[in-house]
Amino acid sequence: MFSLIKNFFVALLSLITFAAPFGDAQLPERKCAPEFSGTFLQSWMSSTWDAERWEDEIECMQRDGVEYLVLQDIANMDADGNWTVYYNSTIPAFDGAVFGGDVVGAALEACKGTDIKVFVGLTMFDSFWLVGNFTGEYKSVCAITADMLEDVYDSCYSVSPENFYGWYFTLEINNQINCGPLMGSMVDGFNTVLNRATEVDASLPIMISPFTAHYLDLGDVATYSQWLTFFERTEFRDGDIVAPQDAVGADWVEEDDLVRIWEMYSAAAEKADADIRLWANCENFDIATGPSILGGTILRPETENIESVTATLDRFVMQMDVASRYCENIITFSYSHYYSPNLVKSMYIETYRDYVANGYVLESEAPTAPESATVVSDENGITLSWDEAEDNFGIAYYRVCKNGEFFTRVENYKWDYPLTVTDSEGTADDIYTVVAVDAAGNRSQVKQFVG
Repeated sequence: MFSLIKNFFVALLSLITFAAPFGDAQLPERKCAPEFSGTFLQSWMSSTWDAERWEDEIECMQRDGVEYLVLQDIANMDADGNWTVYYNSTIPAFDGAVFGGDVVGAALEACKGTDIKVFVGLTMFDSFWLVGNFTGEYKSVCAITADMLEDVYDSCYSVSPENFYGWYFTLEINNQINCGPLMGSMVDGFNTVLNRATEVDASLPIMISPFTAHYLDLGDVATYSQWLTFFERTEFRDGDIVAPQDAVGADWVEEDDLVRIWEMYSAAAEKADADIRLWANCENFDIATGPSILGGTILRPETENIESVTATLDRFVMQMDVASRYCENIITFSYSHYYSPNLVKSMYIETYRDYVANGYVLESEAPTAPESATVVSDENGITLSWDEAEDNFGIAYYRVCKNGEFFTRVENYKWDYPLTVTDSEGTADDIYTVVAVDAAGNRSQVKQFVG
């Protein structure tokens, strides 16, 4: 408690002394290249992959510069207390658990003979997002996590010691009201896992990927003091990794605040006793958030996209550019989920490859305007349709406006959607327009619908 109070006043003094302690300075020189070298992969998705699919995915990762593969949670407890486990476990806590397949063994086998380094993720429980550390569940799960870490090491490390690189602590420490005010006790849970990792094999680093949220938190002073507590009290070892999520894709952080956020992490990380490594987890997706009365105040604002999609690269490149000024390495959530050509259209990874090949300059060729944009009025309202636009890499989505205001988006990231939109409340007097947006975020000229 004393540490929390002390750090609160340290953060407050920073505000009083400097007026705005973070975000005003000129960007420092880069510490790493503005490109990613690692990806997260969630076990539920890869649990159905056969050896051929694993080989294909690993080949794609190698081609696109992935050096680190982070298996996310390999044991998940649902809200009813039932576990699903993605390795061959032997600990009593997982007796009766659903076996989701041996993801750890499959990943290590697939990585044999490659330079890919695998972080093995640990546990997550569904109610964490609601209760955080308000109950004893967090401490209990951390104790299970420590036992599981030893169990995984004993059963999986020998599969491919050359590729088994370290651990990933999945429980997402953050500053929201269900976690931040209890940062000290959250750190205690994490230290339980850290200490077991040291006992099992001190040479394997552990990585954590916390995040900061502008919503459901207690403000900037409290947030900074919470991160000071986190770095001061965590028993990091030399070489452990902190890779904060930049939280832009999840809409917890606004793009304009990224510099301030990274300066805060950098300043707080200096308080750690150990020689830790500060990485960045840049999110390459756009989450979908629906309308809410409190959206944009204490809850995330509504998004134009109604399904979570791959972000256009103009935003992702900006995230990596900022992160590269403060961090020594960049990973992403997630190449595997939002860039792999086995899951989404190849235009995103092709645009990314072009960006890297051209010295971190993003292509700027705008797509053509959609052709044959027509509007039909009948008893169902207004039906809009148009032909595909053309682009050198591909169209990410079409943005439709009604009377100058945003109306809807037609996504094109994963499969081909019908280029048709119905407005049941539309009339013949309404004016509609459509714009094509490519994978780099370049926009076509506006095309107006005609009857």
